[in-house]
Amino acid sequence: PSSCAAGECPVTQMPGVLGSNPKGMAVTPDAVLMANNEAIVAIPKDGGAARTLPGTLGFGDTTWVTYSGGQLSWMNWSNGDVLGISVDPPSSSPIRIAEVPRQEDEDVIPGFGRIASFGDSVYWATQTPPAVWRAKADGSQPVAEQVATSDHPIGVAVDATHVYWSDYWASQILRKTKEPLGETAEVFAETNGNPTEIVLAGGVVYWVTDNTGAVQSKATDAAPGAPPFTTTVDAQAVAKSLAVDDEFVYWTVYENSEGQGEVRRAHIGKGDTITLATGQPYFFEIAVDCGFIYWNVNDLEAEEDAVVFQMPKPSN
Repeated sequence: PSSCAAGECPVTQMPGVLGSNPKGMAVTPDAVLMANNEAIVAIPKDGGAARTLPGTLGFGDTTWVTYSGGQLSWMNWSNGDVLGISVDPPSSSPIRIAEVPRQEDEDVIPGFGRIASFGDSVYWATQTPPAVWRAKADGSQPVAEQVATSDHPIGVAVDATHVYWSDYWASQILRKTKEPLGETAEVFAETNGNPTEIVLAGGVVYWVTDNTGAVQSKATDAAPGAPPFTTTVDAQAVAKSLAVDDEFVYWTVYENSEGQGEVRRAHIGKGDTITLATGQPYFFEIAVDCGFIYWNVNDLEAEEDAVVFQMPKPSN
């Protein structure tokens, strides 16, 4: 554990040329892996030189990522294809996991639809067609299976029994059973605002909303009609991304009322929100490991060099 107190921990920029337009991040024992619109860049935690992960360049616009069982899987912004590569053990041979079935005269657009992994499968959302999909992570199922249709799905999370997703326009978290695949989706939670990214950890689903700045959560075994727990609502500090450890939920604020980005934190199941870091605007994706918090910066209205910051977790 660090010796710095909350709000006083040093923030450092991770070194290296990281590309531009950063989006999804995942943390391995040795590195932060990030999609930079061209490839996956590996940023060593020990301060070593960042590098493009072999086998990830040349497949289109990398966007959202998921890491499980030593494999990194990612989405292609331009066509919705999902690819993967073994990180542990390392490989330079990518896996073409699956493509979304094309409808006549319709492009597949994943947009801000996220990706998640569980067991031997990956799950992801596309905006066009508006649906949630799944496929085997080893590439043995080259055409994705449709899990559900939805108005505007974005976030995706999975556990042993269900797949969960956020529907932006419906202001809902929905879910379906996995095996067998449920016939209809169940409304798991009504959200305060338009939900985007979701995370499932320790039997609890967490999400953020794009317009009200809400951070909310609900246990997977809670009654369907039970309201979610609301950590915070702050329309002047819209949350973009969240991460969870055993004790806290962490999230980025894209831009607060003073035009700055923030990293905030609260105890799980409590509303004791505090700010851990403040800086330039457009704090975007966030990830954590046992000792550090990582986040990138992305002005969605501009094309700028990718930047990733890290900060030790506070001792209190």
